[in-house]
Amino acid sequence: MTDRTGVRRRQAGGNLQTEPGLAAHATGDYEHEGRQLLGDGPGAGSLSGGSCPDAVACRCRGALDWVVAVAVLAQPALALLASVGWPLPALPGPVTKALIILGGLLLGRALLRFRRWRDETSQVPRFLACFLVMLAELTIENCAVWLVSATDQRKYELVPGLQDNVELAVRAAAAASPSLAAALALPAATVLHFLAALLALAFSVLWDQVPYSGFGIFSRAVLTIAASRVLRMACFMCTVLPNPRPGCYGRRFPPVPATVWETIKAGYTTIRGFGGCNDLIFSGHGAFWVLAPLAFRTYYPAPPRRLRLPGGLRSWPGWLRRLRLPVPGLRLRLSTAVLWLALAHASVRDVLDRQHYSVDMLLAVVVTWAVWDWLEWVYPAGRAVLPRRAPGSPPDPLNPAVLGLILVCLGVAGVIVIGGKA
Repeated sequence: MTDRTGVRRRQAGGNLQTEPGLAAHATGDYEHEGRQLLGDGPGAGSLSGGSCPDAVACRCRGALDWVVAVAVLAQPALALLASVGWPLPALPGPVTKALIILGGLLLGRALLRFRRWRDETSQVPRFLACFLVMLAELTIENCAVWLVSATDQRKYELVPGLQDNVELAVRAAAAASPSLAAALALPAATVLHFLAALLALAFSVLWDQVPYSGFGIFSRAVLTIAASRVLRMACFMCTVLPNPRPGCYGRRFPPVPATVWETIKAGYTTIRGFGGCNDLIFSGHGAFWVLAPLAFRTYYPAPPRRLRLPGGLRSWPGWLRRLRLPVPGLRLRLSTAVLWLALAHASVRDVLDRQHYSVDMLLAVVVTWAVWDWLEWVYPAGRAVLPRRAPGSPPDPLNPAVLGLILVCLGVAGVIVIGGKA
């Protein structure tokens, strides 16, 4: 039998049973098990004749890969071209607005033409519960960010920041390598880039890019935000660290009110998406940034790359020259690799700009990754794959309430991220 994480366990009699999919990896019968796991039946199509050892990856399409990679790399690529003397003209404001409007119209058209609303509607209760938990946590954390700064006993002193060995090492390496210095100077990805990547993954179901539910994916994402930030809040409230930039409190906050009630009340008068002064361990920005590569790694898998041995060397036997070996370590899509690279670059820039210590960024990635894995049960990638529908199946009716929920959630995200200057 198996537990909910898919770990095989022996029964009392000693017989070993496996879940569908685990047996496929054990026997190599990928086509049969893949069709069973994904709900493929007669007339539903095949998995490329069984040539793909990962049925889920075979159902993921490549357009999302390029869209996300280009969107994340566009700004640093333009800056790099300008730095080497090949500046490209910036798009005029009206053209940019027209492109945004066109994108919104295409999204609206895809929503109205979407055929699998029943799969999304079934995930709405789960998403709503997780979303409300996240909003409750963010509301409390918004006040805690103010309280930890207001209660700092040395907030009016110019306390120097702590020594950061990663910052010192990177600055020394950049001073010795002009190429590294130029790379670090490129525009870093922001919260908007990573949020856009998450939204692209969720909305990609409209174009059948992933065989999952967008609401299901975001259920796990928003609950991970809530749970990881509870740990973050506990960390920075326990121990007050000095801000890397001395004099932070005087630049960001007003004087502390006279009473406790007024102090707590002041914590809810402003959306503090930009952070405070002493909410350092660990980085809230980093905890959100890492969600995008984690979600892509989980719900947008790549088929295993194949390693072909050099065939031009006569010393290799014929059968060995034709051997194609799967390399698990190379199972990484372009978009996922770009998001990890953008995360690393943005984290280093945060340290160099003295927004955070390097330990803040490291713990943000490690803790959020651990929480993401702990919450696998919210929407397990291995057991939440949507079955194929038979050709000619009628589309599901559009649910106006679900469409309204999408618009409301987008509005809330805009208020939190843009209004809060996150």
